[in-house]
Amino acid sequence: MLNFNILDILAEWSDEFNSSLITNNPLCVAIFTIDKKLVFATPAMSSLFKGDPTQSFIHPTFDKLLQSDNSIPLIFEGYLTLGDYSSINASIFVQVYLKGNKILVIGGTNTVQLLEQNATMHELNREINNLQRQLIKRKYELENTLKKLSDTNEQLTHLNATKDKFFSIISHDLRIPFNTLLGFSELLLKNASKNTPEKVQKYAESINNTSKHTFAMLENLLEWSKLQSGKLIPNKIKTNPSDLIFEVNSLCEPMALSKNINIHILTTGNESILVDREMIKTVLRNLVTNAIKFTYPQGILTIETQSINGNIEFLVSDTGIGIELDYLDKIFSIESKLSNIGTANEPSTGLGLILCKEFVELNGGKIWVESTICKGSVFKFTIPIIQTE
Repeated sequence: MLNFNILDILAEWSDEFNSSLITNNPLCVAIFTIDKKLVFATPAMSSLFKGDPTQSFIHPTFDKLLQSDNSIPLIFEGYLTLGDYSSINASIFVQVYLKGNKILVIGGTNTVQLLEQNATMHELNREINNLQRQLIKRKYELENTLKKLSDTNEQLTHLNATKDKFFSIISHDLRIPFNTLLGFSELLLKNASKNTPEKVQKYAESINNTSKHTFAMLENLLEWSKLQSGKLIPNKIKTNPSDLIFEVNSLCEPMALSKNINIHILTTGNESILVDREMIKTVLRNLVTNAIKFTYPQGILTIETQSINGNIEFLVSDTGIGIELDYLDKIFSIESKLSNIGTANEPSTGLGLILCKEFVELNGGKIWVESTICKGSVFKFTIPIIQTE
């Protein structure tokens, strides 16, 4: 690098230096008299003053600078803090000169200071990023905890509904048929010698019908309790859908005939399915007996199957009383309060449909219902067809 005399440079560029001295924002210059009057200040320096310029000297104070050793013009070199005690202050690196009755303060932010500030800002940004990551992690953990609490609350709600349903069946729905059995049996016992054969037959029929209903209810209750305890595991075997329908029809046909209800069977989808036979028979039996229960005498009931989108779709349709729209979405739920009386005053707990949903889903299918008041209902469920390679 060529050597130049700084005085020559200053002389050659005096106008430019003067202009930059006044307009250059990073350059902080101020001149004071020793009696604390401001003579000159650049805009950058003026922006750091708060009120009285000499009172803005926080560290060192203006009075302390005046007390400095003045044997040489440079009385201070280092960081000068400017501002006031009630707001944010600024520190700049300065040289302070004393000449005659004037003090020159000149400085700004040097490279080392900038590097230190950048390093500090970088460290602060890194800490902020770490805090943000920790907050995101805590937020995620909190959301997971809230979800678990929500799931637990849903399980508790379901368990409470299950418990209420269980006690309702025990305390009410089972008590009624047993009272009927006790009542008719007492009548037979007390009037054994007086009753005509016709009356005995009538009582016997009532006892028989009530016993069948109570037995079916107990079967559903036992199956349901096994489901709740997790002890019921499906034993799936290859099965023809038509076989299940005809077996269930043979069980339910006497009940239909007693109400003069005709059962039609239509099986167009007969691909094999992999199911627990007893579970699906329980589903069909519940759907068919419900259809008979809620269909008027001389009505029609249809059981059919069809192959749709890789599934066998079972349909049990009736010409019965139908189901109100408000109940359609929750008819398979334990929380449902639907428990209607059949067209011949047959009692119902609503437990059978809950079992149907559980059993269908355990066998990989779905169940739903379509219904119109006073026209009838169609209960449908699907079971996947066995795929052949």
